[in-house]
Amino acid sequence: MMKYLLLLAIRIYWKIPTKWHQKCIFRETCSHYVYRIASERGFKAGITALRERNELCRPGYVVYRSQGHYYLRTANGIVFEEHDIALSELPPYNGFILDLDNYIVKNN
Repeated sequence: MMKYLLLLAIRIYWKIPTKWHQKCIFRETCSHYVYRIASERGFKAGITALRERNELCRPGYVVYRSQGHYYLRTANGIVFEEHDIALSELPPYNGFILDLDNYIVKNN
């Protein structure tokens, strides 16, 4: 029963206009991720997935390029690869990426 209430709450959330949603940093948005987990494993797993994603989405993440690939490092140090990052966080949509491939360190 609780599982279906959680799934219903997520479906209602999806009906809210996107201008009132926070931008998700993941390719599989947080609500879709939690919906999938709750559908597959139940209410408790869905709530756990929601809590974990909320921890990751805190401010302080950085997107960077290293050895030709893009990565997202969250505030708590977890690193995600390019295939997990939302397209809005990657070029050409995001111009604020730390480019370690072109970062030059000058020795004095």
